[in-house]
Formats: sequence, C-alpha cells, structure tokens
Amino acid sequence: MRVQFPFFSKNFFMKFRNYLLFLFLYLGWTAFAHAQTNFIPLERGDAVEREERLMFSPGVQLSGDYRFRSSLIRTNQLPDSRPGTNSPEEFSYDQDVRFTLRSMVHRSISLNLELATEQDAAYLADLRASRSSSLLEPDSQAANIGARRAFLELNTHPHDRTRIGKQEVNIGDRRGKVFSGVLSGFSQLCTVGTWCYEFGAMKLSTADGDWLYFLSLDYAFWNEQDSEGMPLDVFRAEIFRIKYTEHDIPLGRNNVPAKKLSSSDLKKLESTAYGFKSGDSCRSELSDYTLDSNCKPIYYYAHEQEYLGLRLIYTTPVLEIYGDVVGTIGNRKYYVYDDRHNLDRYKVNGLATEVEINYTSKEHRYTLIGMMARGDEQLADPSSQGLNHKRNLEGYYEIMPGTYNGTQFYFNGTSGDLNSGTGLGHSISNTSMFGARYEYDVPESELVYRGGIYQLWRQKDVINLYGNPAKEIGLEWDHMLSFPIAKHAVMEVDANLFKPGLAFSYDDHSPPGQATDLFFQVAGRLFYSF
Repeated sequence: MRVQFPFFSKNFFMKFRNYLLFLFLYLGWTAFAHAQTNFIPLERGDAVEREERLMFSPGVQLSGDYRFRSSLIRTNQLPDSRPGTNSPEEFSYDQDVRFTLRSMVHRSISLNLELATEQDAAYLADLRASRSSSLLEPDSQAANIGARRAFLELNTHPHDRTRIGKQEVNIGDRRGKVFSGVLSGFSQLCTVGTWCYEFGAMKLSTADGDWLYFLSLDYAFWNEQDSEGMPLDVFRAEIFRIKYTEHDIPLGRNNVPAKKLSSSDLKKLESTAYGFKSGDSCRSELSDYTLDSNCKPIYYYAHEQEYLGLRLIYTTPVLEIYGDVVGTIGNRKYYVYDDRHNLDRYKVNGLATEVEINYTSKEHRYTLIGMMARGDEQLADPSSQGLNHKRNLEGYYEIMPGTYNGTQFYFNGTSGDLNSGTGLGHSISNTSMFGARYEYDVPESELVYRGGIYQLWRQKDVINLYGNPAKEIGLEWDHMLSFPIAKHAVMEVDANLFKPGLAFSYDDHSPPGQATDLFFQVAGRLFYSF
C-alpha cells in the first residue's frame, strides 16, 4: 500500500484519523504541568510502595491502571497490515483498563485479582457484528472483562513471598530476552537479603508435559544504600537456570516461533473445497510459516531445552553498569503439524548478551547499549526439503518473541508493560544492536525528554527479495517526551524515524527487502494509576 504525502491526505477518512491522533496529543500538551508521577522503577530486592492505597471496604484494597495508546506509521512503501496487532496498522489505537483487588483480612496471606479489559482493536469495530451476547443499545466494539492475574500470596516471612495461581513471570535476563508474560503456577521470591533467590514452576499449555521451571540466585557482593534506600555503592550478580518444554509450536520463517493457526483456519485448509494449495502455490494464509512440500505447516517440540545465564549490576549515584549473557541448549523435534509419529531431532545451542552503561550528571543521563543474539545461516530451499530447520541450530531464540524493549520502533512490541507495545515487536534472533541514549529531566518541571539512536544488523546474512545476501537491518532514531496532564496521569509522545536496510523485514516471517523507504512513526501513550 502506498501512502500519499503531504501529512494530511485529500481523503476525508485519512483526515479524520489524523485529527483524532493530534487531538489526543494536543490534550496532553495543554496540561503537562498539573500533576506528577508516583512510581519509581526498582530492581528486584528493593521495596516498592505506592503513594495512595484506597480501601473501599475494611478488608479489600483497590488499585487501578488505565492505558490509552495510539500509533501512526508513515512511509511511501507500507507493507500489508497484520490483523490483531497494534503497530503494523498505518493508524491504530487501543486501551487497557485494569483493576486490582487485594484482600487485607490477614497480614500474612492475601487473595489478589487483577481484572482487565479484553477489547477488540478499534479497527475491528463493527456496529452490525453478530455476537452471542449483545447489549440492548448499539455497540460497535466487543469488550469483555477477564482475570489477567489471579493468585494467592503468602507472606509468612518478612523476606519471602510465595504466589500460587495466575501471575506475571519475568525470568532470565528480566528484559524480555528469555520470557516475560502471564502464566499459571507457583513461584517463591526472596525480597530482601544478601543471598536472594527465585524459583517456580509454570504451566504453558494443555499438554501434560508443557512446563517452565526456573531457579535464580542473586548475591549482593556489596550493598551500600542511603537512609532512603537509594544505592550508593551496589554490586549484585544473579545466575539463573530455566528448564523449558513445550509441544506444538508452529515454526515460522527463519526458524522463529510463530503464532498457532486457529482450529477453524485449519479445518478450512483441510477441507476439500480449499486445501493447503492455491493452484501450484501454497495459500497466502500460510505465508508466515515454514511448510513442507505439500504446503503443510511444520511444528516443533522444544525437548529438554534449557536457558542458562548470568546478570551483573553495578550501581552508584552517577554510574550504572548492566551486563548479561544467556545461553540456550537442548533439542528441537520437528514434525508435520498433523503427524507426531515422524520426528526429526536436532540440537539447539544459542547465545545472547547485552551490555548497558549509564552515566548521570544532575538532570542529564547518558547511555551506551549493545546487544547481540547469535543467528543461523539462511539456506535456499526451493523444494521445501527443510534445509533451514533440519540441522543443528546455533541461533538464539526466545520463548516468546517480541517482549524485548531495546528500541521504540523495531522492538517493543508485545510486552505486558503498560508503557510498551507501539513497536513492531521483532525477535532478537540473529540481531546485533549498538546504540546511544540521552535523557534530560527538565529542571523545575516534570517534563522528561528521552532520545536514542541505534544501528541494527544481522549476525548472519539473510537472503532478501532480490536474491542477494544482506546484513544491514537499519538505523533508528527515537524521540520521546513524558509529562503529566493531571494528577497521577502521565502522557508519553514518540516521534521515531527508521531508515531500513536491505536486511529489514516488517516482521520476523517476511522476506527482507519489501520496504526500503524511510519510516516515520508518531505514537502516544496515556497512563493513569491510583
């Protein structure tokens, strides 16, 4: 799809959509000096306390979060939109409403329930859609309430926390390079101490053997803090081991895990009326997947796979150094999605690492960051013989791609954090990144500017649409302003530029080289918490 310039198109609908976006941004600009934020991000092992706690009944504590986000992407060569995602739409917006209830009847044990909206994206709104349960009045969008988190928390010891049930899990590097999401299971965490630990077991799917087991040990070599708990001289090291087993994972292009096809889509493809082929070619619905010679999707079983790693953090009032290294070992067993009896087993041996250095001088903060994740050489496979996946793999592959927040546009796609999700959400596999960031906290105000510039390239050459090997993904330049618009309400506004190289693809499963023109993204995120 080709988008015409100038910024406001002659098309009335385009004008209206742009008007909505800029109305949203103008709302933030008119009142940024009227409130303040009330959260301070802390490392595990620190205590976190909110300013306000609302008790709407003697035994229940209520808190809530609201997030509205919008994204507009401009380019002369915009690829086809991907249904069900936020950012690949030329213009998109959604909202997230969360209410958290915590029982306060007993000090050492509590019930916790987080209710969140399960709302269709705005572009899926349909006033005349058929729904099983509809309201009496006209309604264009389905918005159901679901339990995002539901768990029992035990605090029998001041230094320990145990949770049983559906909960947030952020393990490994704790930056999204291994796993970050919501799972059901058991976890125990040491909150304070020289030796801290975390271990747990989480269920991944309906298959009996699909579990995630993890154990980490966090040791403070020295931990000097001031009276307010701010670090003066802190050096911590954390080692972790994660055992991961999961069946029936669709294999996307480039060996990256993909989303499962729905049962209805599979039934349609299996029917005689449609089939997996359209003439001599595979059907377009399967373009994101690795296929066999009959155009059937290839699945794999992550068998006895493990992630092993080390995190290091050194912090002073002016200097912070972060580093990690993560390795993955184990096996993949490949099979055609409807035939588990014929398994091809191959080893996995990947590596990823990241280093970040921050220097703070009064209201200025300077950052250098580098990240690398090993990849696999891409092989031409015109006959679908499985040359790319039927071999031992040295590339690094996350459990769930897209949760790493390294950049605002290329990454930052599927994290559950309220201030994320407006990026493309690429996997880190076969990617290197080097960048510099700058943050300026404007004196005597609550306005914060954050900027960054990043160079991204492939570890191993990929074959683009022109049949040529390529490594350069592109150059990204980010800008973000953060400011309050009301008490406890904060707005973030992004203006990002991305110049793609010949190895850039709009998602992990498309061949590179489809988009070569400059990308311009404007995004806004509004948060309210109490």
